[in-house]
Amino acid sequence: MSSSEERLIELETRMTWQEDALNVLSAEIQRQQRLIELLDQRLKALGDRLASSDQPVFQGTSRDEIPPHW
Repeated sequence: MSSSEERLIELETRMTWQEDALNVLSAEIQRQQRLIELLDQRLKALGDRLASSDQPVFQGTSRDEIPPHW
């Protein structure tokens, strides 16, 4: 096998590995984008529930109050 044939095989092998890596990364980006969209929907739903609630956001107890000397 000549040097140029070996180089061509090496380049084709690298290209194949790079294509595979790009496919893996692309799939991961798609998965993360779906997760971001899901979390965004959940956050919006929680915000809507909080905005429409008549209940106070925080119901502290007397233990949660700052002492008068602070």
